[in-house]
Amino acid sequence: MKALEKTLKSVSENPRYIFRLTIQGVMVGIFAGLMVCLYRLLLALSEGVLRDYLGIIHGNVLYIILFFIALIIMGLLIDLITKWEVDSAGSGIPQVYAEVKGHMEANWAKVLFSKIAAGVLTALGGLSLGPEGPSVQIGGMAGKGIAKMFKGSKTDELRLILVGSAVGITAAFNAPLAGVIFVFEEINHGFDKTLVFIAFVSAIVSDFISKIIFGQSTILTFPVLDIPLESYWLLVILGLVIGLLGYVYNVGMIKSSDFMNRLSIPSWLKFVLVFVISGIVALMIPEISDGGHFMMDMLDIAIPSLGFLVLLLVLKYLFSMFSFSSGAPGGIFLPILVLGAYIGAVFGTIVVPAFGLQHDLIYRFIIISMAGFFAATVRSPITGIVLLAEMSGSTESLVAMVIVSLIAYVVPTLLGNEPIYESLYDRLLFKKNQEYVKKTSKHVLSEYVVPLDCNYINFKIKDIPFPKNAIVVSVIRNGKYVIPTEDFKINFSDQIQILTDVNDYPYVREEIEELFGG
Repeated sequence: MKALEKTLKSVSENPRYIFRLTIQGVMVGIFAGLMVCLYRLLLALSEGVLRDYLGIIHGNVLYIILFFIALIIMGLLIDLITKWEVDSAGSGIPQVYAEVKGHMEANWAKVLFSKIAAGVLTALGGLSLGPEGPSVQIGGMAGKGIAKMFKGSKTDELRLILVGSAVGITAAFNAPLAGVIFVFEEINHGFDKTLVFIAFVSAIVSDFISKIIFGQSTILTFPVLDIPLESYWLLVILGLVIGLLGYVYNVGMIKSSDFMNRLSIPSWLKFVLVFVISGIVALMIPEISDGGHFMMDMLDIAIPSLGFLVLLLVLKYLFSMFSFSSGAPGGIFLPILVLGAYIGAVFGTIVVPAFGLQHDLIYRFIIISMAGFFAATVRSPITGIVLLAEMSGSTESLVAMVIVSLIAYVVPTLLGNEPIYESLYDRLLFKKNQEYVKKTSKHVLSEYVVPLDCNYINFKIKDIPFPKNAIVVSVIRNGKYVIPTEDFKINFSDQIQILTDVNDYPYVREEIEELFGG
């Protein structure tokens, strides 16, 4: 009963609740921001060590032997880490999604340590994995840690996990707007005004910390030129190309992951083989090693020849697919952006001289393609557009990014392809057999916005087939709380707050989202 009262206080004592949650949000911003910045620093140091070693290794047999011995040890360590904490494997974003949906209950401290430690090893090993997915999970687990410290309700815990996830993107890219938008567009799939406010507070705090550590300069420093209006038809072609390549990327990533999962070899041997092959790649084609920072730096210095761009694009895709399918801790966020950049570079290198455009417009196509490829694969176009605007420090190409992103979004959707993170989430649940930890005397207060196309607008509460183990406790209409009776009629944009037991939450949420068409 006390747990139920604690949960309901978030509705009945709204101003005090928001103030308390804001303080906790600030703490999440500090803690998660520091953890993600530490992760970024360690990965940058690890990648630097790898690059320095590759610079002195050629022709020295002893150094090469030591290199592969180290890779074998790293593969074995990754196997130990992922067995010690299974939730540290993979990207991290599907894991956060599953946690928020109620399908898993991770040990936040173990995930924090294992994800950071494993990330250092995969960076040292040169695997084509990015830090941003793990940063989302690190931020989410830091938020969960703060929630556990305050011993709040399960609702508070889920909110702070989402807040921490926003901090993860913010601190990884110095992009607070994209961090907050990503949480609502990709993870939460809903709008909660309280959560938006707390997430922005946390994101700003973490962004301040990130800028103190890494500086205030934008991540992308490409020259900025506007595409002539008479050349906008090229954006339609670019969007179609990116949409098709996004479809190929998603299908390839899922097929390769399924193939690796079907291999009947011990996990330790699989990781050892992956690290050894990564070492061979690092020696032969060092440009495609690591998450992609080196390839982005290459574009910043000068645009390579068309043939070399195509070669790097194909090899980076294949190596990213191979690295991620192993199940090693690491994300696909950065490799997706890098592949998008090289698609844009290839496209620009072809069309700029062909149509007599200014050479520096290639960089504009690079930025636009990064947003477009993100939309094609992740299917979160708003996040991609805002992220690239923050990364480049420019909003001048917003219209061009919108055109390309929308077309790139539609193409794989029409081809029946799922967003990459949803596919990974489905496979995560299948692997776990939808098991989750049973809790007693815990309740979750979740919020659902009534969409315009909802079939139950103007229906009475009693006539809507809500799950039997869910209680409508409050409706927020025009910013005001209403305690509804069974004859209360719901309207478009109502925020319906529903209370359920934590054990029923995953299935109640799925039923209600299906009920409201979202």
